[in-house]
Amino acid sequence: MIKLERAYATISKDTLIHNYQAFETLVGQDTLVMSVVKADAYGHGSIEVSKALEQAGCTYFGVACLEEAIELRNAGIKANILIFGRTDLANIKYIHEYNLIQTIISYEYALEIDECGIDIDAHINIDTGMSRLGIYTHEESDIENTILEFRKIAKLDHINIEGIYTHFADADNVDDTFTKKQFKIFNTIVQTLKKDHVCHGICHCANTSATLRFPEMKLSMVRIGIGLYGYPQVKTNIELLPVMSLYAEVEDIHHLKPNDSVSYVRRYYVTENKTIATIAIGYADGYLRGSTNNDYFIYNGHKLEEVGTICMDACMVDATGTNIKIGDYVEVFGENKTVSVIAKHLNTIEYEVLCGIGKRIHRIYK
Repeated sequence: MIKLERAYATISKDTLIHNYQAFETLVGQDTLVMSVVKADAYGHGSIEVSKALEQAGCTYFGVACLEEAIELRNAGIKANILIFGRTDLANIKYIHEYNLIQTIISYEYALEIDECGIDIDAHINIDTGMSRLGIYTHEESDIENTILEFRKIAKLDHINIEGIYTHFADADNVDDTFTKKQFKIFNTIVQTLKKDHVCHGICHCANTSATLRFPEMKLSMVRIGIGLYGYPQVKTNIELLPVMSLYAEVEDIHHLKPNDSVSYVRRYYVTENKTIATIAIGYADGYLRGSTNNDYFIYNGHKLEEVGTICMDACMVDATGTNIKIGDYVEVFGENKTVSVIAKHLNTIEYEVLCGIGKRIHRIYK
């Protein structure tokens, strides 16, 4: 067996399940918890994550596209799988073949699918303000047309409506005005359909932030993404813990003298004798150049400042005063430093950092 080298990530299944069960407890037994595992489960590995969650009782998964859904089916996942994105008409047969659920974003799209003559299950997406996908319903004055469009979809022969949903654009904002407006519009649609005895199936609108902030919005199901992986975007009393830790190997050590420079374009100069360690992780692994001279790793309780331009496959740290040696590993993020630190340095969100962890980072599941 090849020895583990360069960099690796550990994913704690116990922590993942802990986070999932925390949301189950929060919403209660009458509300389903969908686990969002798109983008390779936010970099955590969709197959292993989904297997662990299905074993823990999860019955609904959310993915972005057909390929992600088929990957889960081929891995043995039996639970419901909802595809959030548009599937090309040439591939609609696979929705039926793999027993998947397709999002419908308009009557026109629904009609095109229906004309394929293939029976599929579907959830209808209502655009209440995200302006990304779904039937446009940004104001209460749009509701009547949306109801008419929903009714037309419901009459199609080959589309079985199993659910209806919307997506909040601003649920982590302390100003909840827009989220409450979206919810009011969506809930009015749902209640109107219910009053008119039009089957709409499962109703869902709450993402992680909305689930934590607005218990009245949990409806039939909540969709939990970033919260599963331990990085809620709002304050909460619920214990949600990071699932992934990332480590990288020390490849080389240099003892530099004053006026020596480090890495491309010489963005770091040594002003005194220093020990510089080369770490086997770079932007091709998802450790981006934006962290150049603006981050640190952890080694035996020491903060090792990143120095010099981050390279494709490596970066350098100031290891002066430590006993670091080639073959040791440093913590890029994990128990002693969260992804949030890197996200802040990059002026981005935890999602982007986690999703960017490259394929050559070996995942170890514990």
